[in-house]
Amino acid sequence: MKNKDSLKSNIIFVAVVAVFCTLLWGSAFPCIKIGYELFRIESSDVPSILMFAGARFFFAGIIVMCIGLVRQPKKMILKKRDIIPVSVLGFFQTFLQYLLLYTGIVNVSGTKSALFTSVSTFGSVILSAIAFRTDRLTVRKLIGCAVGITGIVVMNIGGELGGFLLLGDGLVILSNVSGAAGNVISKKISQKRDPLQISAWQLIIGGGALIISGISAGGRLVFYEAGCYLMLLYLAAMAGIAFMLWTMLLFHNDVSRVAVYNLLIPVFGAMWSGIFLGENIFTLINILSLVLVSSGIFIVNISVSKKGHA
Repeated sequence: MKNKDSLKSNIIFVAVVAVFCTLLWGSAFPCIKIGYELFRIESSDVPSILMFAGARFFFAGIIVMCIGLVRQPKKMILKKRDIIPVSVLGFFQTFLQYLLLYTGIVNVSGTKSALFTSVSTFGSVILSAIAFRTDRLTVRKLIGCAVGITGIVVMNIGGELGGFLLLGDGLVILSNVSGAAGNVISKKISQKRDPLQISAWQLIIGGGALIISGISAGGRLVFYEAGCYLMLLYLAAMAGIAFMLWTMLLFHNDVSRVAVYNLLIPVFGAMWSGIFLGENIFTLINILSLVLVSSGIFIVNISVSKKGHA
């Protein structure tokens, strides 16, 4: 068991799993856009968008639950003492994060949305240093985050920035802060609980709350064709697998060490979008961006192998 746990803290293992998670999350960018077209949801129809997001995360939770029930059924039961902590995680990491994101993103350009994603990474590093004595805020971590964020800025050079809008930019920034808080809460409550149980229930609770919010505001989700089912299934499976693996990484490692990989999400998002749209993704800007983001991740993790632990 000890060898198994040490493997999950191994720098190469963490890198491979974290990159895989961000690769999956990055694929959500074009898939969600295609999903809106399949379900015929207008970008301004926030209630229906919340229902779409809620259905995605709710079924993601069901998928993780099924995996857990096959693996260890008893561990998936939510005890009384687990209800509040897991519900709080579901509130911040799924419900509030995506409620704010989808409400605010209507008034924010794609460029700014990608830039604001870095807030989650920086916020996770700051909040983790406050919540955990072992995850100290060091100059190395700050430099790593700065280098990585520079990569996101470089990738979006020439994009539309414009002024600051509270109900647009403000909400998207708060969404990323909520996601950062979710990372810290996940680490905090996973110490005495099973990562699969936490992932499943927080997705079910958060996704269910999003569905209820969407319905309450007059949203609707109509399955017009078979493609609707297939796209929702992919998005749910992708989210479930990624959250399950991400929670496992947070369980065995410092938040700052894992969260810095979030900087890859907009990079992979641009890559997947380029593939689906048939654009040339191997531009000098994109390559430079990836190099900077990767360098930032390396700087944050550079001392791990020397210490022998997270």
